[in-house]
Amino acid sequence: MEKRILYRNGVVYTADPACPSASAFIVGDGRFIYIGNDADQKAYDESVDLCGQCVIPGLIDSHCHILAGLESASADMRFIESDTAPEELGSVLLSLIKERPVIDGRPILAMGFDLTRGTFSAEDLDLAFPDRPVMVISNDGHAALLNSVSMQTLGIDRNTEDPSNSSYFVRNEGGDPTGLVIEIPAMMQCKKLIEGGSEQAPSEILSSLFRSCNALGYTTVFDAMSLDSDDDRIAKALHDMDRSGHLTLRIATSFGYHGEEYLPTVEAIRLMETQRSKYSSAHVFPNTLKLIADGTVEEYSALLFEPYLDGEKSFGSEIVSFEEMKTAASEAAKAGFSVHIHAIGDKAVSRALDVLCGLGPIKGTKTIAHNQLYRREDIRRIIDAGDIFFQTTPHWMKDDTYTKARLGETRYLAQFPIGQMVRGGVSVSFGSDSCLEEETANPFLGMFYACARGSIDSCGSECLPPVSERLSRQDALQAYTINGARQLGLDHETGSITPGKSADFVITDRDIMNCTLSELKEARALQTYFCGYRVN
Repeated sequence: MEKRILYRNGVVYTADPACPSASAFIVGDGRFIYIGNDADQKAYDESVDLCGQCVIPGLIDSHCHILAGLESASADMRFIESDTAPEELGSVLLSLIKERPVIDGRPILAMGFDLTRGTFSAEDLDLAFPDRPVMVISNDGHAALLNSVSMQTLGIDRNTEDPSNSSYFVRNEGGDPTGLVIEIPAMMQCKKLIEGGSEQAPSEILSSLFRSCNALGYTTVFDAMSLDSDDDRIAKALHDMDRSGHLTLRIATSFGYHGEEYLPTVEAIRLMETQRSKYSSAHVFPNTLKLIADGTVEEYSALLFEPYLDGEKSFGSEIVSFEEMKTAASEAAKAGFSVHIHAIGDKAVSRALDVLCGLGPIKGTKTIAHNQLYRREDIRRIIDAGDIFFQTTPHWMKDDTYTKARLGETRYLAQFPIGQMVRGGVSVSFGSDSCLEEETANPFLGMFYACARGSIDSCGSECLPPVSERLSRQDALQAYTINGARQLGLDHETGSITPGKSADFVITDRDIMNCTLSELKEARALQTYFCGYRVN
C-alpha cells in the first residue's frame, strides 16, 4: 500500500456540494481518502504544508482538439497569428520557414488566419510560393486556403464538384476556384496534403501535448472528433500509452460522423463499437458520437432562423442534414454511446434540441457544444429537458465588431446565455475548442470571461454583455470540473475533491475565489496532480 500523504493548511475548493471547502485532504493509492480540516486529521504517513495555497480539482476540457496536435506535429505545421492580413500571409510564412525550414518536397502547412480579416485567395500565397504546395487552415478549423500549386496537386479546378451547398470551393465570377475552401467536407478533399513529416513516434508527440495540458491544470480532456474512419493509429497509441503507465491525463475520444455520403451510419456505429471494444482502458474512453449541425459565424455558415445582416444575407448552412443527424444519434444511443452535437446558430441549436430530446433517456449523455445563439423558447426547452449539457468556450465571450455587424444588436446581446442556463438548472461545461492555442487553452482566462460579462477588462476591451449572464466563481469552477466530468460520464471518478475519487488536483498561484477579476485573468497552475502523482 502506498503512503498516505496529508496535504494541510490549504484553501481547498472541492466542487463537491457536500463539502464545498476544506483546509486539508489525504491521498492514498492515487485516491482521495479524506477531506476536512487540519484539526480533524486522520492517520497518514507524510504531510505536506500547503502554506495557505489554493487547491482545486483537476480541470476538465470538455471540448478540445488536442489529438489534432498529433497530426499537426506529424505534418510539420506552422502557426501564424490570427490577425494576419491577406497581403501579409506570404511574407509571414516565408519568415517562419526561414526560422525552421520545411523538409524538401513536402507541402508547406500552417494554421491560424482569421477569415474576418479580409478576402483571402490563392494570390495571397502565390507570389511567395509559386512552385510549392501551400495550405493554411483558419483559426476556427472550418476553412482552408490553398495556393495555385496545391489546387493543381489536388486536382481542384472549375470542374470539381462542391460536396454540398454548405461546404464548397469559393469561386470567382468565371467559376474558377479562388483557393478558399469552406467547411469540413470540402476540406477533407485536401487531406492528402497533410503527410507525416515527423520522426517522433506518436506516443512521444502525445506525451508532449498532454504535459502541456497538465501545465495548464487539466487532468481530463474530451477530444471532439478525434476519430472518423477505420484508421485506428491514434486510438491504439492512446491505449498502449495507458497500458504502459505513460498517460498523464484521462482522455475521452469521439467519432466524427460526416453524413451518409461519406460513411453510412451502420458502418460508423460498427467502427465505434470496434474501437470501444479494442481500445477502452482505465483512462481512455472512446464512448461518444460527434455530429456537426452547422458551421460558424465567421464563415457565414452558422445556421440561423433570420439571415445575416451583411454579406449575402444568407441563413447559414447545415453540415450534416437534420434527418441524418436523427438517424445517427438514435443508432449511437441504442449502442450505448453519448451524443455530442456542434451547434452555433439558433436554428442549429433548435435542431440539436429536436434530435436530443427525441432520444428520450439514454445510457450515455447528451451534449450541445458551443451554443452561441438561442431563441427564448429553446432556452426553455433545454431547461425543461433536464438531461442535456450546455458546453461552450467562455473565451469567446468578448466584444468584437464583426459579430455585431453580422447578427445585429439584438442577437449580439443574446449570445451564450450561460447565466440563464445555470439559473435554470442546466449543467454548463467549459472547454477550449482548440489544440492548446494560447487564446483559448488557459482555463483561468476562461473563468475570467465567464465571470466578467459586461465589464471592461484590464486591456480596456469590453467583455461580452449583458451583465445578467455572468457566472459566479463557483459556477465557473464547476463548469471546468464536476460538470465536465458529468458530461463525460466520469463524475464517479473525477471532477471534485471527494473521498473515493481519483486524486486529481491543482495547486494554483492565488486564491481564485477571492482574488480580483484582473488577478483571476492572470492565475496559473503551479502544480498538477493526476491519480495522486505530480505531472507538471
